Amino acid sequence: MLYAYGSHHSSSTSLLSHDQEQQSSSSSSSRSNHQLHRYNHEPVSSNLLHRDIPPILILLFFLFLIVITLSQILVVHTSRYGANFSSMQKIQEELKQMDESMETLLRDNVLPIDKWRLLFHIQTYLSRFEDLFNNFNNNNNSNLIQNNNQTIDRKKYFKPLFNNKSNEFFIRDNTSNYFINNRKHIHNRSKIVIDENESSQRKQQKRIYCQEEPHDLRGRFLNENSTFPNVSLYEIETNYSNVKSGGQWSPSHCLARHRVAIIIPYRDRFEHLVTLLYYLHPILQRQELDYKIFVSEQVGNGTYNKAVLMNAAFIYASSEYDFQCFVFHDVDLIPEDDRNMYSCPLFPRHMSVAVDEMNYKLTYEELIGGVLNIRSDHFLTVNGYSNLYWGWGAEDDDLYYRLKEVSLKIIRPPATIARYKMLQHTKRVPSIWNKRAKLLYSAAKRYTWDGVSSARYNLTSVIAYPLFTHLSIDVGLPPPGFS
Repeated sequence: MLYAYGSHHSSSTSLLSHDQEQQSSSSSSSRSNHQLHRYNHEPVSSNLLHRDIPPILILLFFLFLIVITLSQILVVHTSRYGANFSSMQKIQEELKQMDESMETLLRDNVLPIDKWRLLFHIQTYLSRFEDLFNNFNNNNNSNLIQNNNQTIDRKKYFKPLFNNKSNEFFIRDNTSNYFINNRKHIHNRSKIVIDENESSQRKQQKRIYCQEEPHDLRGRFLNENSTFPNVSLYEIETNYSNVKSGGQWSPSHCLARHRVAIIIPYRDRFEHLVTLLYYLHPILQRQELDYKIFVSEQVGNGTYNKAVLMNAAFIYASSEYDFQCFVFHDVDLIPEDDRNMYSCPLFPRHMSVAVDEMNYKLTYEELIGGVLNIRSDHFLTVNGYSNLYWGWGAEDDDLYYRLKEVSLKIIRPPATIARYKMLQHTKRVPSIWNKRAKLLYSAAKRYTWDGVSSARYNLTSVIAYPLFTHLSIDVGLPPPGFS
């Protein structure tokens, strides 16, 4: 019995342990199955996701991004270099027309620059000689010279050597014959004029020359916060009644050391012109200069050509008086310091070094625009300004390369003195940069035939106002490709 009980007890114990093992194994299996289901849940979902999106859609998505990027690049490109590709093609065609027009101008202007300078000097001397005779005959109110019982109109023989409208040079045969056959007669008449002017010249010789450094200079009279007065042209004329008709003045207590012509290219800026005259006349008088102001205005509403206006004013002013130097002055720049001398320099002087609009800094070394003072012989050496810059901008840079080509150094006063204020105005749209760059590239090669010697214009009127001489210039139409 004991054995049976023991065996029964052992069997029951073994059965119990077997049940526990099964339970533990089942629980462990259930746990493992549960963990396996949790572990495999996300990979199954990921596989389902990849199966839902075909590869072709992903490829199309990336192609769409590439197309959007390229379209943005094209938008930026067209905004910088043209509205569209057709406009770029139009510019290329105009550049080809520019080349053809420049070749035509080169063929038409076959006169060498040295011969043109000689004719220019002859023309200026004849014009001054004509003025001398006009002054002599003003008392008799006669413009005629009696010669061999024949009445000869003197104006017929003292016409300029070139026609301003076409700028074609010519010498009249009857004029040359008149001078050859009647040299003694002209010499006798001119001797009378010289004798009458000797007394006045002797009086001038008794006067001493003006000081090299004038004593009446005030220094800086404008600053960054200065405002401009609202004055009329009549008020300025009243205040400066000592200025002669045409805007000419010279000191009475001494002989001026410098004869200066101020040339102001002008168009639709009357308020600016009045402000400039208000400040410029007293500055030039305190500097004791023999000066005259010329305002060269382009008539009509055609394409603006600043260079032709300055070249035409140079030719006219040279025929009036023996100016030593010329100051080409923008109408919207007002000097702040009268120590910035407008007297004639040894080398071309760039005077507007520091402009308030440019934070009183020189933006680049080639800049000589704004206010430039240059001697007459230097201006003729480089043949003046190029006439090919239609529109606004770059004619001054072209002159810089011309001066550099003939080894004329640009000098500048200190930036603390050469200060200017720019009058507020609407900015003009500059000409297309491609055209300007093409012209600037050939500036040094072009100066022998493109410049004051080839300026084509028509001087429509000359009016001597109390404060300036007004020149009305018709510059015509631009050649093909330059508009």
